[in-house]
Amino acid sequence: MEKKIIVAVDGSSSSNQALEYVAALFSGHDEVRFHVLHCTSLGSAIVPEAEDPANSLMPTSHLFDKHQATGLRHLKKAEDRLITLGISPERITSSTISSASGVAAALKAYAEKHLLDSIVIARRGLGLVGEMLLGSVSAELFKKCRNVPLWIIDGKVESKRFFVPVDGSPNSLMAVDHLAHIFAGRSDIAFYFFHARGVLSSKIQCVPEDYYGKWGKEWCDTHLEGKNCLFNGPIQLLIDNGIDKEMIRTLPEPPVIEESSSIISYARKHECGTIVMGRRREGMVRGILGSVSSRTIMQTQDMALWIIG
Repeated sequence: MEKKIIVAVDGSSSSNQALEYVAALFSGHDEVRFHVLHCTSLGSAIVPEAEDPANSLMPTSHLFDKHQATGLRHLKKAEDRLITLGISPERITSSTISSASGVAAALKAYAEKHLLDSIVIARRGLGLVGEMLLGSVSAELFKKCRNVPLWIIDGKVESKRFFVPVDGSPNSLMAVDHLAHIFAGRSDIAFYFFHARGVLSSKIQCVPEDYYGKWGKEWCDTHLEGKNCLFNGPIQLLIDNGIDKEMIRTLPEPPVIEESSSIISYARKHECGTIVMGRRREGMVRGILGSVSSRTIMQTQDMALWIIG
């Protein structure tokens, strides 16, 4: 099954690292296609944006021309980089867009309109809380993008080990479902399943009935009940999609005070390059310390973080 992902680029060394990350994971897998996208925020526009700029009768400003030329240069550089990294040209498409509503909103809208599998974006490494306060594009996407999986790349990430926190919740299992889709049939990716419950967190039980509509009663009653339901269901999802069982590991539950810091420390301990997390539906009540995914994204550095809504 074909998968298509957006890689947002801006010509920076950070976006080059995002290109290197996806190429390392998918260079030998022709079913994965890449759409390289450059987006420019033009700020508040006096004249509303045309729905289709190519067919618009509105005059094109010199500022727009300048931004578009810059975007085309970044796209050419990104395409050449992917080809150098082993991605064949027929697997790459590209476009440059501008938006008065901001880069994050434009990326989100583009991905939703074209039904793409994920958005890949680099984080500039501004550090911990600083980036969230400064309102970077990745931070804005994290706030707004809940319908398309978001892959945030921070630094140079080379490990093909994926660290997957699970807790029996629908958002957790849907994150694993995304992994199963992206890596179906692969035997070169290692998955580390992990569960930790902080002292302020309530115990989450598996509820098979929550998933009958997606996987059917028989499958859910078989794999989402019992003592090891937190792990059995996620593991079975990977196996059902042709992922080598030998590449799947479960880690013992450690005593922790707070989940996000333990997720990051154990991911580093097991030399994982990517953390994969589900997130609550919009409007669901957060805990006393906020959502685990929010705290994790603020603390994660020199790793990739996949957030699945």
